[in-house]
Amino acid sequence: MKKIKGIIKHYAWGGYSFIASILGREPGDTPNAELWFGDHKDGAASLEDGTSLKELITSYPQFFLGEKVQQQYGCRLPFLLKILDVRAPLSIQVHPTIEQAHQGFLRENSLNIESGLRNYKDDNHKPELMLALSDFYLLHGFKFRDKTVEELKKYRSFAPLLVQYQTAGLKDFVEYIFHLAQEKLNSIVGPVVDEFTPAYGSHLISKKEPLFWFIRAALQAKKDGRPYDPGLIMIFIMNLVYMTEGQVIFQGAGVPHAYLEGINVELMSNSDNVVRGGLTVKHVDVDELLKITRFEQFSPKLLAGVKKSGDEIAFYPPVKDFVLSRFTLKKDRKVNICSDGAPSIILVLSGYIIDSKKSHEIGSGEAIYLMPDECCELLALSDTSFVRAYCAVN
Repeated sequence: MKKIKGIIKHYAWGGYSFIASILGREPGDTPNAELWFGDHKDGAASLEDGTSLKELITSYPQFFLGEKVQQQYGCRLPFLLKILDVRAPLSIQVHPTIEQAHQGFLRENSLNIESGLRNYKDDNHKPELMLALSDFYLLHGFKFRDKTVEELKKYRSFAPLLVQYQTAGLKDFVEYIFHLAQEKLNSIVGPVVDEFTPAYGSHLISKKEPLFWFIRAALQAKKDGRPYDPGLIMIFIMNLVYMTEGQVIFQGAGVPHAYLEGINVELMSNSDNVVRGGLTVKHVDVDELLKITRFEQFSPKLLAGVKKSGDEIAFYPPVKDFVLSRFTLKKDRKVNICSDGAPSIILVLSGYIIDSKKSHEIGSGEAIYLMPDECCELLALSDTSFVRAYCAVN
């Protein structure tokens, strides 16, 4: 068992207080968007002495990963565990299957595409699971056709979109909006922004309406000096999902999604492969977006947890790269955890725990790395909540 320190990412969309507060720090002027725990090449956790977890895993993969994990996933931790504080909407994005990632990575390597214009920065897929730690809003997949028609009918300047949507397939419609000339896009989007900005400013539009997030994203584009982009229209054809604390959702390959607001724990495969579809200043590759997106219409489903004990609820996504368990312990409650051949990361969200050997006391925002064949007994020194991330091995 080794205590590890996470890495903070200061993206512009991040909040200022939550991550600072769980680390026992005062909020500053720099946004703290994400707190990472893993061996990702762009932000590996470190041990108390400053040694990089990535360096240790690379140097001693079987010791730190276990034989089965090394055989299945190579010399890297299969997952990356994060805390996210989302203050402003992230880009609409889609992640590839592992086959698409292999092909895309090889293709972009052969073309010597520079980092900022790449979709595929590694050869891995990037499914994601998120546990809401607060009220949370996100876009997830495409809504059913009748609901989209109902939404588009609300706005006069959307008439050309409504005609196109009713006569074209979903994929053709998305291709259509991404190829709109800027002037035409402005004529569709601009009147809605102008008409409803006063209501937005007076807090008369609910966050449970797509219009709220449309106006927020449009005003952010204006503030940044960016032109309107087709992602604004995507807001109206995607499912707007509201989640409460403790709920979990899984986002697999090909499903377009975007985090809008809230705090969560995110557990994902160890990858950085993202194809973006708007609401961003970063690279948008329309051809690749159309190629890997699943143009399916559905109602989003939350991932049900499996109660393992009175203290643990486990969430099993349809991939083997990761599993997430949430533990809620009353003061003086003990729990035993065994890694069973694969390493674990245990991250405290609130309260304090200590291991039976009294070698590590772990508080909020701190984590321990449990070795592949290690067991530990943890004692709650206060009412405590923590998550455990690990992977399933054959």
